[in-house]
Amino acid sequence: PSKSFNTAGLQMANVICTDRETRRRIDRAININEVCDVNPFAPEAVKAAYNDSEDWLDELNEYLWGNYTALCDFAAKHLPQWRVMPLEGTYLAWIDVSRVCGDNVVTYCEGLFRHAKVWLNPGTMYGAESGKGYLRINLACPRSILLEALNRIKTYETEKRG
Repeated sequence: PSKSFNTAGLQMANVICTDRETRRRIDRAININEVCDVNPFAPEAVKAAYNDSEDWLDELNEYLWGNYTALCDFAAKHLPQWRVMPLEGTYLAWIDVSRVCGDNVVTYCEGLFRHAKVWLNPGTMYGAESGKGYLRINLACPRSILLEALNRIKTYETEKRG
């Protein structure tokens, strides 16, 4: 529920594991890290999220899809060197920027931060080899902020080439 309903602060999650040994190891890790105490509000909040929030979740998913299509449309029109990957059940969009920066995505993201004031995550944060040439954009934001960030990136790219 923490991702779908933004309840991470309640520190309640569900782990479904059919393998007894793996379940034992998960339980041990949870206890070792002292994350086993349930926030007293969490059970009611999670029940409300699962039982009473389907409409809200549907609206959220529609909004996030709108952000994804806005990103795709913007990239196609203004950042054609970017290749937006298909969205797969998440609000995190992956973009192949290798035509802009080769494998040096960390330096590219640093340039975006320094000059465009947009902080994006280089794919190498999530896998050294598989992340080369990719960056990640979080789509869980107001569309106006997403478009402002994309316009800043467009300006930065235009000035770089200019």
